Amino acid sequence: MKSCIVYLAQNTAKDPLYGRDSRSMLEKSIDLLFLNYNNKFNHDVLVFHEGDFDKNSQEEIRKGRNEIQFHELSFAIPSFLNPQEIPEKWDGVYGIGQRHMARFYSYSIFQILDDLGYDWFMRMDDDSFLHSKINYNLFDYMVSKGYDYGYRAMLKEPLRPTFGFSEMVLAYLKAERIKPVSFLQNFNLSLELNNEYFSFKGRIKKWLTNAIDRLAEKLNHDLNNWPAATEWNRQTYYNNFLVTRIGFWKQPEVQSFLGFIDRVGGSYKYRWSDHIVQTVAVQIFMSEKRVHCFEDWTYEHATIKKGKLEWGGMFVGLGDQDLTVVKEFQEKHGKLIANQ
Repeated sequence: MKSCIVYLAQNTAKDPLYGRDSRSMLEKSIDLLFLNYNNKFNHDVLVFHEGDFDKNSQEEIRKGRNEIQFHELSFAIPSFLNPQEIPEKWDGVYGIGQRHMARFYSYSIFQILDDLGYDWFMRMDDDSFLHSKINYNLFDYMVSKGYDYGYRAMLKEPLRPTFGFSEMVLAYLKAERIKPVSFLQNFNLSLELNNEYFSFKGRIKKWLTNAIDRLAEKLNHDLNNWPAATEWNRQTYYNNFLVTRIGFWKQPEVQSFLGFIDRVGGSYKYRWSDHIVQTVAVQIFMSEKRVHCFEDWTYEHATIKKGKLEWGGMFVGLGDQDLTVVKEFQEKHGKLIANQ
């Protein structure tokens, strides 16, 4: 089994979206990664970038840690999309770089890592910080437990960048006659049991409303009685940290789904994030028994703008409530901002 840890990074002291020091944050993230985990397990750490890390910058970040490798990428809008339909800034805020990133983690990364010979990868962002020790090999743990996808937290994706997404997913599943594993359990089914179904046996309506949990599996596999896309709950794996087996993503049916979403141009035209694409792919094709939530160590991923917490926060590990870094963060920024 060949495993790696992946970053997609910028060598800038002021990124164009949030004005934050991405270079310093990357160094902090990597330093904490090695301090609390990788000094013990020595996984390859791949830093993907667009050519803005020269040799001196690479050595400054590497600090003699030979596990760290730099890989240059060349991003471009796919040739099958019409560039005139791609806004320079989505909603006047999010530039093309942010959407290149979304496509990278939604679609491109799996083939890139497969070509490099890796079987598993763990994702970190430049603003992903491990604050407590992880004393076991995360990849070995996943394999030993039979897991294929691991995450640290779930957050509710904002409404605006999900417009049209669940409709498109449902259309694909219906057209391909795919019965998803758990995706349809993430809808408010009680609001969407249609009149046609009730007219088949009118008196069942009240019983169904009261017993919806027992019927969820049946409805989940009945292609004629699916919920409306507007009732999708938008709960997603907060995948700025994840651990996953690449072989799952290389399966033909998964590749077909990812390719379909990619050809629609969702990342570029609608800012459909890698959060929602990965979450739905897992919920369509992966058994829930193969998905794992890590809760035993403290992880920070917070979007802070002008000193204010806008999204995410500190995810406190079991028994870590008294960590100094946890107390300081909570005193300064308060609790998580995770739902909209």
